[in-house]
Amino acid sequence: MKQGIYARAGLSPEELEEVRVLWELCNKHESIDIKLNWGTLSSRPAGVTNDFVYYENDRIVGFLAIYSFLSTEVEISGMVHPVARRRGIFGQLVAKAMEVCGERGVPKLIFINERGSESGKAFLTKLGANYSFSEYVMELKNQILPPGATQTELSIRLADTSDTELLVKLNMSGFDMSESDTREYVMQTITGDKERTWIAELGREPIGKIGAMVEPGESGFIYGFCVLPEVRGKGYGRLILSQTITALKEQDQAEHIKLEVSVENEKALGLYESCGFATKNANDYYVLLRS
Repeated sequence: MKQGIYARAGLSPEELEEVRVLWELCNKHESIDIKLNWGTLSSRPAGVTNDFVYYENDRIVGFLAIYSFLSTEVEISGMVHPVARRRGIFGQLVAKAMEVCGERGVPKLIFINERGSESGKAFLTKLGANYSFSEYVMELKNQILPPGATQTELSIRLADTSDTELLVKLNMSGFDMSESDTREYVMQTITGDKERTWIAELGREPIGKIGAMVEPGESGFIYGFCVLPEVRGKGYGRLILSQTITALKEQDQAEHIKLEVSVENEKALGLYESCGFATKNANDYYVLLRS
């Protein structure tokens, strides 16, 4: 009989389904939507411990996931069955995850807490994590095509490893990242089975990039969207986003498409709303620096 914490380098199909059931139950209990990145959970790299399950009498009652996009930081999210709370289960899961991060030499842990989860906020405050920023989760309701969408020189194409240097340049122009972090990020996102990266070109000139994590036939999560500074404010962002939505629908049959945007980025919020996205909920991010 399984009891206690089990560290996993990827979940079995049976565990993945049991975690999904637990996720749905926790969401319903608190009327929230816990961020778990299902595409990532179902395609973990072999031999790397990123998932932790807590069993009671052969049943999963707790779960925690590490998401590592850079060697210098990880994101963490998880949950505990409502009837199994206040027993220190999540604290044990976090301690185990911190131990693994220590072994990897990761100094920065970013905890994701759905804004509606008061229990999560209380735990992170007690842990000593500091609030850092918040993001709205937006979901596509009805795709709105921008004017001139069918009469434009702008197009997107799927990137491959030959585009590595170009993607490094585009990412560094759009995000506050060092070159070493950017290269690591590009290699992770361009080689994943469920990752998509598109390069936006005006004629044949690259002007931006956009990525998505896909669960074919189910969903797409858009991220890593940037446009070169010199061509911003000309409507290209809306065209790129519109073409990405179409690609996700037609090539990956994504029925549900989501993205996240900083609550302070009103310009991006307006862009996404103009393409048919609506705010669904919000996630608060808390940072814990390991000594």
